[in-house]
Amino acid sequence: MNKLAVSVVGVAGTSVAGFGGFMFLKNKENTQTSFAQRYKHALLTNDSNLWGSKLTSLKSGVSSHFKLMEAAQKGKENNKDAEATQLLKDGCFLIYKESIKNSKYLDDFKKYCSKTNKEAGSGNWNSDDKNNSSWNSSLDALKNHDTQQYGELDSQLLSLKTELSTKSTPYDDNFRNKLKGWCELVKENIFEGAESKEFKQQEKYCRKA
Repeated sequence: MNKLAVSVVGVAGTSVAGFGGFMFLKNKENTQTSFAQRYKHALLTNDSNLWGSKLTSLKSGVSSHFKLMEAAQKGKENNKDAEATQLLKDGCFLIYKESIKNSKYLDDFKKYCSKTNKEAGSGNWNSDDKNNSSWNSSLDALKNHDTQQYGELDSQLLSLKTELSTKSTPYDDNFRNKLKGWCELVKENIFEGAESKEFKQQEKYCRKA
């Protein structure tokens, strides 16, 4: 093989190796995305006012992370809530750094370490029963849903909107119950930012005017 051929092979080999290395690093970055990176809007700060309610849930719940287990145990002792809360924070801050891929701590993060859609919102949550007319204004709004402002509807709300288009008020319990059921589901989801369509639709259709 002459010198030119050797040179070409060498350059090609270097290029392939470089590309392979780039792809390896790129894939490695993807697999190492942390909870803090994926759910940056839902993280609880050290002085968040939600730690108390998270600890209450933890005391009666089940967790996988050892620090959260310690927190739950400590919280069941008399006058130990301050210590338990610190253990909970320590555990959550460790989870924030964990890679999210195949993590066994997703439930812990969702239940005890993150802000939910409902917790991130404001205004008076509609917790009325399905037979209460307070849901009617939300159904009216959904019937005239503004996609440009509030985003595309998921299949559940889209189906309800389609049904509403053939119905004039007054609405019956069936319609109200479907919207209430959707609200009860999304309120527990991890908050993904004020521009999340799920969050914007929750604020529009699940709170009292």
